[in-house]
Amino acid sequence: MKKLSRRFAVTLVFFAVLALTCMPVWAKPQLSVTLTTTKEVVEVKNGEKTVRMVPAKTAVSGDILQYTLTYTNRGNEAASNAVIDNPVPKGAVYIANSATGDDAEITFSNDGGRTYALPVKLTYEVKLPSGKTEKRIATPSDYTNIRWQVKSVAPGASGTVGFSIHIK
Repeated sequence: MKKLSRRFAVTLVFFAVLALTCMPVWAKPQLSVTLTTTKEVVEVKNGEKTVRMVPAKTAVSGDILQYTLTYTNRGNEAASNAVIDNPVPKGAVYIANSATGDDAEITFSNDGGRTYALPVKLTYEVKLPSGKTEKRIATPSDYTNIRWQVKSVAPGASGTVGFSIHIK
């Protein structure tokens, strides 16, 4: 095998590094997520009840809050199967059927985010007085986390996902 000259070897390394840095390594999706929280306020005027959402600065027992997560792909490549996870805050209960998402598959967890499933497949085990273990389907009040998997987010594109909770 022929020995390479030092100059040739340095030049070869330079072009290898240049080739790697020019490859689409920089072309990456870069998803950023912002969260806004609003609170449901019920007003009665002239005997008519109206409900409106206002920015939530505080929350007390009985309040209903809506979380909206806005995601934006700030990268220069599409984000495929982007995952957004959000816990249900402690001291709150997820409101059934309130999770929404632009072109997203929505799954839930009832074990602190270790596993996720569709609501009909989300189960937990209960030990009965007889000692037997029984599987039960989790209810929305059992949900601890929500996950959205967005199929594709084009460069520069945005979307929203969200859910509502009831403060205990």
